[in-house]
Amino acid sequence: MNVQKELNCVNRKLNIAITRISNPYGDPNILAEFIAGQLKDRVSFRKAMKKAIELTEQANTKGIQVQIAGRIDGKEIAR
Repeated sequence: MNVQKELNCVNRKLNIAITRISNPYGDPNILAEFIAGQLKDRVSFRKAMKKAIELTEQANTKGIQVQIAGRIDGKEIAR
C-alpha cells in the first residue's frame, strides 16, 4: 500500500511516526475501531461485543461499558 497515494499527498514530503502501544485493547479508541470494523464485516453485534469484552479482560482492565445503538445488522427497527 502506498501511503502517499492513499492520503493524496504525492508531491509533498510525508513524515510518519509509528509508536507501539503496549496494551492496545486497554485504549477505548482502538477498541471502538475494532468493534466498528467487526460490524462493517457483518459480524453479529452480540459476538462483536463479547469479543471486545474478552479482549479488554485479557488487557487487565478494571471495567468496561459497551454501548451500541442504531439500525444494527440493517434491521428496520433500531435496537
